Amino acid sequence: MTSRAYRLFLLHPIRLIKRLLAEHASPRSLAAASALGVLIGASPFLGLHTFLVYYLAGRWRLNRLMALGTNQLCMPPFVPAFCIEAGYYLRHGEFLTEVSLRTLGREALQRFWEWLLGACLVGPALAVVVGGAVWLLAAFLQRGGSVEACGSTGISRVGESEKATPAGQPRAAGTASPAPAPIDGRHA
Repeated sequence: MTSRAYRLFLLHPIRLIKRLLAEHASPRSLAAASALGVLIGASPFLGLHTFLVYYLAGRWRLNRLMALGTNQLCMPPFVPAFCIEAGYYLRHGEFLTEVSLRTLGREALQRFWEWLLGACLVGPALAVVVGGAVWLLAAFLQRGGSVEACGSTGISRVGESEKATPAGQPRAAGTASPAPAPIDGRHA
């Protein structure tokens, strides 16, 4: 982070968050950032997740806030347990049945390698699922798929740039037309 970013974070944290949210915010970029966050989050390098995600997202010009947020989906115990089970199955051909702190602590080195092996299988699968879901949601919202745009609320909003004109008077060129009436026949 540059000194300007530190100053912005200390003096105007909301402005920094808005700036991070706006960076590289296309549906494709958001999906790639979320897939990166989940992929690294599934790895057994617990102390390095945040640094790896932040560095790689910045390096590949992805949305860092999205990548860091989706990285947290892989917090212990669920995703690491799935990775260890998958790695154990790949190594031994059966699932690990005895899961306890004593077993995991005593056999920590074997579980680390099983976690790493399982993360190579579980991580990409989760990255595809989460990245696809984020892409679908971002593409839907980008196309104006919000509730107000669908007209299901029946409420029309008049902004400052759209002034309502009295009935019978022509609209000026370049102004928006009023919202259509609701389908159900009720008037707001």
